[in-house]
This record gives sequence, C-alpha cells and structure tokens, in this order.
Amino acid sequence: MTASSPAPAAEKDGGLASWVRAAIVLMLGAYLAAGAMLPWKLAAVAFGAAGVVVGVVATIKAFRGAVPIVLRVTIALATLACLLFTLSTGLQSLFYHATSEYEQCLRGSVTDRTTATCQREYEEKLRNLDGLPGS
Repeated sequence: MTASSPAPAAEKDGGLASWVRAAIVLMLGAYLAAGAMLPWKLAAVAFGAAGVVVGVVATIKAFRGAVPIVLRVTIALATLACLLFTLSTGLQSLFYHATSEYEQCLRGSVTDRTTATCQREYEEKLRNLDGLPGS
C-alpha cells in the first residue's frame, strides 16, 4: 500500500464502531444480569457502570464526528439504559437481605396469594428500611 491510499473506515471514524458495539454489549450484559437471582444480579451494576463509561465516550465521539442522527440517538439511549440498570440494581443491592428473602419467597410461591404475600412482606421491609446493612 502506498502512503496516499485511503484509511480504513474504522480508523477514519476514530474507532466509534468499536465503542458503540462495546456499549451495546455491556447494556445487554446488564439487562441479562439484572434478571438473574442474587448474588448474580450484582453483576448488572458492574456491566451497567462499564456501559455508562463506554457509552459516554461513544456519545462524545458520535457528537464530534459526522455520523447519522440515528446512531447518536441509539448510543445515547444505550448509555441511559446502562445508567438505569446500574441505579436500579444498585438500589436493590442496598437492600440485599430483604431482596434475597423476597426472591427466596418467590421461588417457593406457587399461587397468586403466596406471591402477593411475598410482595406485601417485601414492600413492608422496604418501608421500614429493614433490609439496610446495619439495621
């Protein structure tokens, strides 16, 4: 190749495609981990936090470069989704004990009545802040 040959597309956009791909993969990882049972659910916090960092970098690159508006919106939404997974799972981890008891209760519930009882007990613990560490 000569020095005057055009740069590959990946080099031309500053690696934006790699950043976008990484942010979306991290968002999917956060989504899947958020649906798992404790303690695996805590992986969503790590995936989400990494997704926020990668998403912010990708968003900055997207808004500085000449890319389609759809890509800008997509990466901004993926970053927002990572932030929401991080916040929601992070708040659940504050109530680790209460949430783990709730998930155990749901595993054993067979009827709507027992599921409603589990839900009611969990909400009561959250209202009383019973699940916080040190309480």
